[in-house]
Amino acid sequence: MITIGYSVIGAVAFSCLIFGIRAYILEPNRILFLILINTSLLWFDSFVTAIGQYTGEGTLLLVMTYIRYAAHWLTLPLLFIVAGMILKAADFKFAQSKYVMGFFVFLAVFFIVYDFRYMFILDFYPVCYEETFRYATQVPIGQECTPGTAGMGYKVLPIAPILLTLILLISGIAIWVKHKWPWLALGCIVMLMAAQPTSLGPILSNAGEPIFIFVLMLAAIKFGNKKKEEISPY
Repeated sequence: MITIGYSVIGAVAFSCLIFGIRAYILEPNRILFLILINTSLLWFDSFVTAIGQYTGEGTLLLVMTYIRYAAHWLTLPLLFIVAGMILKAADFKFAQSKYVMGFFVFLAVFFIVYDFRYMFILDFYPVCYEETFRYATQVPIGQECTPGTAGMGYKVLPIAPILLTLILLISGIAIWVKHKWPWLALGCIVMLMAAQPTSLGPILSNAGEPIFIFVLMLAAIKFGNKKKEEISPY
């Protein structure tokens, strides 16, 4: 059942990617382009977990794990820049400053360097939950594949995702007030709720990511594609 859940999440994430690509082809904008970079392998994250029980422990799944972690650590911080660009496109005066945009760029570069360094200093360990099999940087208690391995490894704190979601939530609330457009704020709330630790493992967090990315794409389309006309609240 968990495997089916990850498969569905992967399919939804891939649908978000197709939606974003089609929207970009119809009317390109820089905000949507950055989101697409992050979304390009979002589906792969759930896909790797879904097929883990079939590939089993070994080189293939380990290489796929390195790819999904690298993609996450390299591309998620780009959404800090997206946050700044959305605020600027939504006509917030403070966001027009080059120093404010520079701050968002600094956050992106900082977290790319800070998180990607883990690729060279951490190992991945087998993790089992129900019928699923995956590799992670730490074995959660109750999800060990081999007795005595619970807690082994190092838990990477999700500082960048939490900070990013909070920034976008505040931005979404500001947009809600200014433009009567609530979807970015609501998407961030869903993401924060889904990211709470549960005994089910990371599946709820994975489920929240396509929703989060979809509303971010909607914000990019709405504000990134605007011309000189006034932004409609619908």
